[in-house]
Amino acid sequence: MDGRLVDTRIFRVSQPGAPHLHECVVEFKNAAGEAVRLKVKQTSNAVILPAIGAKVPLLVSGDDTKAVFDKHDPRINTSALARARKQAEQERFDAELRGKDS
Repeated sequence: MDGRLVDTRIFRVSQPGAPHLHECVVEFKNAAGEAVRLKVKQTSNAVILPAIGAKVPLLVSGDDTKAVFDKHDPRINTSALARARKQAEQERFDAELRGKDS
């Protein structure tokens, strides 16, 4: 299910250079169509959060009282985003090597 990232803050930093814990407010529509807002905590090494107001993939409990980010969704998964960025860089580099008119 997709929700919306309403707000986020850094909740805890254990030590410099280590992953930090984000605390986020997300909003989604439940089965009855009602807007529900929940707090979600997530470490910075598992996902890359989009801008506030953007869609975020969520896994929500059946009673709509708990939610977590869907870490396997390629839109926020750090590994998937890194692979996509590397692929885009390679394609851009190869296009430049061939010449823009090729």
